[in-house]
Amino acid sequence: MSPDEKKQPGEANLTRPSSRLGQQLVMNGTISGPEDLELQGNFTGKIDLAFHDLSIQKTAKVKAEIKAKNVFIHGEMDGQLKAERVVISESGRFTGELLACKVSIQNGAKFKGTIKISKEYQP
Repeated sequence: MSPDEKKQPGEANLTRPSSRLGQQLVMNGTISGPEDLELQGNFTGKIDLAFHDLSIQKTAKVKAEIKAKNVFIHGEMDGQLKAERVVISESGRFTGELLACKVSIQNGAKFKGTIKISKEYQP
């Protein structure tokens, strides 16, 4: 899914700050902040981006407790995930607990765990 495809209607002209953890990087710890994040490498820990988007790319392996507004999983994620919207692409792999308002699991994606649908996202 391209960055333009993940945007909601009306977001096309908005420029939001974003950061990226590169493909060759391995990080353990806590990430929080006021911008979107793209993970390409390996991350273990906690991510709190309650009002921002998280994209887990095909090359990424993430083991974490995550809170983010929108989460797009193209790589591997293991852990707890709380979000308004979650999209697991055909290349995505998710294991764990998922709590979200909207969940989309594409054909070919792998999912093992629990899903709880909540009507309202509360960061």
